[in-house]
Amino acid sequence: MMPLMMDSPQEPPQQPSPEASPSPTLHPKQLAIPLPLTPHTTLHMQITTLDTSNLIFLTSTDPSSSASLSALGSFVYAMPNRLQPSDPLCTALCSQNGSIEFANRVAKILARRTEKPIYVGSSVVFGNPTVEEEMAGVRAMVDEVLKIVYGERKG
Repeated sequence: MMPLMMDSPQEPPQQPSPEASPSPTLHPKQLAIPLPLTPHTTLHMQITTLDTSNLIFLTSTDPSSSASLSALGSFVYAMPNRLQPSDPLCTALCSQNGSIEFANRVAKILARRTEKPIYVGSSVVFGNPTVEEEMAGVRAMVDEVLKIVYGERKG
């Protein structure tokens, strides 16, 4: 075995300056809103806005549910479609039957409205909602998320 020889002393690796660092600073916003047509059900959101994408986690609670029985839910990724802006591209990264459709719908709406890629984790359970109840919940949630993404809501 040959010994390692160094002709000149090695310099320690240079640390990148903070200005050159592309890593984001995470400041997630958390809020809860009652669903408009189902006031006993609360929608909880955690929203993280980044320069290149958004990350949103959604879950719901009602007086009859137990927090210890809450499932992980589905996790999807959606991004704007440059060729057909009205139809964002969406794929499930982790899916669960009860929440995948809601997660896909929300991710597509938010990718189209924000024009940025988005990750959505959802374990929202509506029970047996009517179409009007579910759409009112989606509308209220999208409105609150857009307020945070565009900086209209502080906190």
